Amino acid sequence: MPAPDDWATAFGDATVAAAMLDRPLHRAAVAGIDGPSYRLRGHQSQAETIRAGVNARVS
Repeated sequence: MPAPDDWATAFGDATVAAAMLDRPLHRAAVAGIDGPSYRLRGHQSQAETIRAGVNARVS
């Protein structure tokens, strides 16, 4: 999820962005999670394989 500052840029108005975020976050608990993405692990593995192949050809 983008940072609240990014929402203001996306909607062109900080007041509108704040109002839109206020509704779903009113009673929500927001947790920031750092680390590798579980959903992207397959894509990242494939990208590393391709990157290794390209680097082997270049070297």
